[in-house]
Amino acid sequence: MVGPWVLAGLMACGPARAQVAAPELLKPENRTISNSKQFTVFGGTRGQRSDLVRRAEELKTGLRREWQESDGWKAPILIVLPPGDGLRLRQSPVLVQVFEAGAAGRKIQVDVAPGSVADFAAVDRAILRALLLERALRGQKFEGGRFVEPPDWLTSALAASLGREASRDASLYAQLLEARTMPRFDRFLRQNAATMQGRTREVHAAQSLALYNGLLELPDGRRRLIENLTLAEPAREPGQRFAQTWPELAADQAKLTRLWALAVARLSTPQKLEFLGAEATGKRLRQILGALDQSVDGAPAAEVLLVLSRKEDGRFRLARGAQESQRLAFRSHPLYASLVEEYRTLLDALARGRRRGLARRFEATEELRLALDERSREITDQMNWYQANETSAGPEAGTVRLPPAAGSAVRRGDAISRHLDSVEQRGW
Repeated sequence: MVGPWVLAGLMACGPARAQVAAPELLKPENRTISNSKQFTVFGGTRGQRSDLVRRAEELKTGLRREWQESDGWKAPILIVLPPGDGLRLRQSPVLVQVFEAGAAGRKIQVDVAPGSVADFAAVDRAILRALLLERALRGQKFEGGRFVEPPDWLTSALAASLGREASRDASLYAQLLEARTMPRFDRFLRQNAATMQGRTREVHAAQSLALYNGLLELPDGRRRLIENLTLAEPAREPGQRFAQTWPELAADQAKLTRLWALAVARLSTPQKLEFLGAEATGKRLRQILGALDQSVDGAPAAEVLLVLSRKEDGRFRLARGAQESQRLAFRSHPLYASLVEEYRTLLDALARGRRRGLARRFEATEELRLALDERSREITDQMNWYQANETSAGPEAGTVRLPPAAGSAVRRGDAISRHLDSVEQRGW
């Protein structure tokens, strides 16, 4: 249990100076302790304190599940809601600090200004940063009050994943993907999200979450992320610290950029699927194929794809095209579903260097796509004509047409029919 003497001690000792507390904050009735005893909230109203300790425990539980760790906390986290007249001039709305309180040990304090209590994203980020600090400082050398902060991008990523940041919207990742460029990695690592606002902070959080997911999917991804956070002697320069855990990525910026961009592509898939119409599906498929060869108008030829598959950058573009085709398959019109899957299979095979029989399969698939686009336009035109000319009266109204007798259907030989027959034979 954290008594008022601890907070009073924090006000007077440690390498950093804590926010001067109003005397009433030290009264027992003005503090609330969480179930795990790690969090104590001082000041504010009883409702505010209850909401904060509950939220802090939720974030802590989410982080433990994310990293598959038990609860082995060492340092308590104090959340202080100072009155308006107790704030320092030009103090950050949400301030996180670490203090050595003599015999009471190390404490982490989060000061939340009155106007920031309702900024849930900022409060979540501060609590997560405090949790990361507590985890990092268990093994890090803490001499003379000097320590190295956790990576800012890691805090932003977890805030986007576990907190209430708006950057989990798939449309934001789709916009990042359409930009076709990733930020300079060294500049990105040096950014401080606490100084950002609005759209800039959302973009930074989205890029951070994509990097986190990409690293998490690597072999021993979770272990290496925790290892980077808990380094005993982490480098102060962000790029050097990253290289301490991922030297192979730091030395190969092209590989790192590909991993990062593919993670953005995966996050751009909407969580709530909105199915596309036939015309919209065909248009999106043409965009995916056209992006593979910007020197021509329309889809690339098979020869262009073969050339791409022989280059490292080309294989990356083919892999991204396969990813985009897979996302499109989730939302595509049923008329196009098997066709989109066929393109995904072709692009994925090329990205892996499998070229045998590609030219023939690609040309056959292209023939089907063009025929399907034409049929889709005909169906749209027919439906538009029908809606424009439908009448409620007439002898044909309400007529039920019987289906043709079994065995009487004429087998058609057009591209669409041949493809559907192939799909049926393969059991799709």
